[in-house]
Amino acid sequence: MCGIAGAVSLSKPLTSINVDIHALSKRGPDDSGVFQDNHVMLAHRRLSIIDLSTGHQPMESEDGSVILVYNGEIYNFLELKAELLEKGKSFRTTSDTEVIIQGYREYGINILLQRLEGMFAFALYDKAKNKCYIARDKYGEKPLYYNYHDNVIYFASELKALNDVLKTDELDHKAINLFLTLSYIPAPYTIYKHVSKLVPGHFIEASADGAMQINRYYDIREKISKRGAAPSYEEAKAQLKKLVFKSVEQRMISDVPFGAFLSGGVDSSIISAVMARIHNQQINTFSIGFNEAAYDESQRAELVSKHIGSKHEVFFLDFKHAYDMLDQITSYFDEPFGDSSAIPSFFVSKMAASKVKVVLTGDAADELFGGYEKYLAPYYSAKYMRVPKPARKVFEKLVSIVPHTSLTNHTLRKIKKVVNNSGMSHFDLHYTMMSLGFTDTERAAVVEPNYLEDVKGLIRETYDAYNCSGDPMDKGFYTDLTYVLEGDMLTKVDRMCMINSLEARVPFLDSKIVEFAYSLPLHYKINGTNKKRILKETFADLLPGQTMNFSKKGFGVPVNLWMKTELKQEMLKITSRDFIEKQGIFKYDYVQKLYQEHLSGAQNHTFRLWNLYIFQKWYSRNVIKAE
Repeated sequence: MCGIAGAVSLSKPLTSINVDIHALSKRGPDDSGVFQDNHVMLAHRRLSIIDLSTGHQPMESEDGSVILVYNGEIYNFLELKAELLEKGKSFRTTSDTEVIIQGYREYGINILLQRLEGMFAFALYDKAKNKCYIARDKYGEKPLYYNYHDNVIYFASELKALNDVLKTDELDHKAINLFLTLSYIPAPYTIYKHVSKLVPGHFIEASADGAMQINRYYDIREKISKRGAAPSYEEAKAQLKKLVFKSVEQRMISDVPFGAFLSGGVDSSIISAVMARIHNQQINTFSIGFNEAAYDESQRAELVSKHIGSKHEVFFLDFKHAYDMLDQITSYFDEPFGDSSAIPSFFVSKMAASKVKVVLTGDAADELFGGYEKYLAPYYSAKYMRVPKPARKVFEKLVSIVPHTSLTNHTLRKIKKVVNNSGMSHFDLHYTMMSLGFTDTERAAVVEPNYLEDVKGLIRETYDAYNCSGDPMDKGFYTDLTYVLEGDMLTKVDRMCMINSLEARVPFLDSKIVEFAYSLPLHYKINGTNKKRILKETFADLLPGQTMNFSKKGFGVPVNLWMKTELKQEMLKITSRDFIEKQGIFKYDYVQKLYQEHLSGAQNHTFRLWNLYIFQKWYSRNVIKAE
């Protein structure tokens, strides 16, 4: 795993470089290198995983005409290398980096990108064509930020490397609204108006003659539209098992020690169990435990570990310790990021990094096979709407007067979701379930009019863009693949592993698995309230029986409690009239209303207030200090 950064001048020689490669030291503590000529600067930080001795970057072709900096892993590089050797290409290293160079020379950029199976962000400079190609992987496992001004493209693996470019940059109002609604900022947006994330499955083509364009090289909709009839359920199970075993095997290629995150949930348990079957030695697994029973899943992970025979380690997280690390963890994202499960993810990554350099994770299975509770919303909504209207009115009145306490909070939140959202269209229901922070109505009440932007319309465009089946649930899956996976789940894993110089690999994101999952009928994935049906039934023979019936807890932290205790003084400061009115983004009266309702227990505004807290913390670090 590595970090890349650079600059490409489209019309005139580079006179100054405003990219800080040293800011990426966490992503690559083992090595660094820089290439520069009149129009291109390519810089690299390396965390050595494969070809430890000869994988130095920037890497040049044997004739020096192609130069590459690359962050990631290509899992099918051995297959591609064998094919390229047959075509007469020669190799000086054993690294996947050189396969990208030789693959480009043989196939060109478009075909190469389509054939690469892996996670990556890279910049490839072709001297003969006087062009630079800057690419990001198919689903967004690896980040890539870019800024374009004065006919120069600046790019980097993290925003912090572009700080000199950003000194006078203004905030992006649409990004602020996306964050307040979703708790993260998806591509192509960033918190800054003039910096973008390269959208997954795209590449930038930049020429020294001044031309620049962004091209799409991968679109899952095209892949699905070319598929024939779905296999039978039993055939699908057999195909899925074969695909997952192959994907895990490819992602276990490493010249350094590796392990797996094992939470005890279905997804990570499957990946760990497959690893144990493939590997001829005991595998390492890592999990987080909590002293508070409401958050703890460590016994589940230990049950799976014993079953598969892994060497298992658990880090028991003390919430005081988590609170003490809050500033360091949240600041590493460089822009507001409101998923509080990043905190335990940091600690499990830190523990794993003390023993291994690579971990496999169970991420993406929820988006592909229907694992989230929100996917059951249409089911529960339809059932609730069948209750006679007078009975619903009485029930809703009772629900409205029940206070939010530690005993009622979890169940009450779920009930209110069903009550408040029943009867909606599928899109409106899905959008509401995506909106972990402020609803559109609440956002209009809390954000000053000159900062308010539409979010729903953006997400509706993505939802409507998927037309490969007649089932609206597939539109929801596609929307989550586009937004939730890239903007939240993969971002969280990448940053929390990278801050600890650890590489994370995601077997479920093999494109063959993704495309296979999208080709399946809905009832293969969700049957009644049985989520991830095919995934659980395919791998039931590898796991303890109890594993399949565990309810999802997730890596939670007591944000609700912190708002009333440890964070109270800070919350009072960043929601004060002086702070809010000087800032000019939020409406003071509505912010106070939210916080007071939360403190009194009248309402649970945890997610809204946490998003507000994270934004204000980011604003204090990056805007106020820069003034």
